[in-house]
Formats: sequence, C-alpha cells, structure tokens
Amino acid sequence: MNSSTRQIVFIDGVGGKRYMRSKFVRYFEKRGYIVECFDYKVSSQSFDEIKKNLSDFLTNVGNDGDYHAVGYSFGGVLLRTVNNELAPRLRPKRVVLLASPVRAMKLAHRLRDWKIYQMLTGECGQFAGNDERMSKVPLPNSPSISIYGTWPWLGVFGFFFGFTCAHDGMVAANEAMPSSQEYARPVSASHAFIPSNEHALQAIEQWFGIV
Repeated sequence: MNSSTRQIVFIDGVGGKRYMRSKFVRYFEKRGYIVECFDYKVSSQSFDEIKKNLSDFLTNVGNDGDYHAVGYSFGGVLLRTVNNELAPRLRPKRVVLLASPVRAMKLAHRLRDWKIYQMLTGECGQFAGNDERMSKVPLPNSPSISIYGTWPWLGVFGFFFGFTCAHDGMVAANEAMPSSQEYARPVSASHAFIPSNEHALQAIEQWFGIV
C-alpha cells in the first residue's frame, strides 16, 4: 500500500444525514480524494439486504482501483461484516472505524424494545445491541484505526447511564475501542458531529497518508 490511493468510501450510520457528512466530503475532495458514499434505509431493508448491497458496492469500487474506507457508527459494523469476505484485491487498503462500536452497545440494548427505536433503526438497531451477533463480527484484516468521541454533555447515552464511563452521547468509549489500543484515537466530539470534527478529519487524513 502507498499513499497514492485517492479514493474513499464513506459508509454512513443508521441515522446518518447527508449534511452531517458534507464537511467530511468537502475536506477530502479539497485534498484530491474522490469520495463515494454508501447509503441504506434501515426502515425498509433487512440487515442481509444492506450487507449484500454494501458487498456489491465495495466490489464495484474495488474493481475500479484501490480505495480506503470509513465506517461511521453502524456503518463500521456493516463494513466489518463484509470486509473479510471480499477477495483481497477488493478490500480497502486502510480502514477507519469512526465512532463505531466493536462490541454490543449498551444504549441499543436498553432501547431495543422501544417501538420508536425499532421503527427508526430496524434490524440494524437490534443487531447493535445483541452481544452474540456483535461478538461474531470480526475486526477488519485491512489495516485499521478506531477513532471515537468523548463529550462532556449527557447526550442520549448520558441520560440513561450518566458519566459512569466516557462516551460520545451514544456510544461508550469502551464500546468503540478494539482490545488493542495501539490504533485507537479519542477526539472531543459528540457522536453526530464526529464526521465533521477537525481533529477527527486530521487523524483520518494522517492514517490514509501513511505508507
């Protein structure tokens, strides 16, 4: 791998909005990257359907040349479910798990029986709070870094659990950190705005620029 890879795939989270990633796209396009975004509808698509669509999407991108991938929030879980199943030549050269849980989310587990949560997050929301399903999702075999947020305000997570652990308002820090912290980077940002956080963007750029 070398720093000549100039294409990025951004895989959004369950409730991701285009305006939330607009700064991310502008930031990297100004630096000469081509940014492709993968969207999905959790209210009308099953997990398996979304996973297949992502696999097809990454296969098409990979057939066009080398690329990096950023999985934001549940997008990182989706990325991990397909990454190791892709042919080696089709996998991203480097991966960023951005505010993305690598183990079951305490908040998702707490809210899983709420009708409004089920309506808004679909099967993906249930997946995120399921210890057994989340534990079976491997970390990428592409070089990867976890960038996660810490935030001094309560957020939804803090409303239920207070400040018993560091969190970004939705995902606890210890849910977003791999077992090895060698390639993990905290930034002071809330979950919704970490894709536009300057320090997160700089950390991603640095990771992609490593030869």
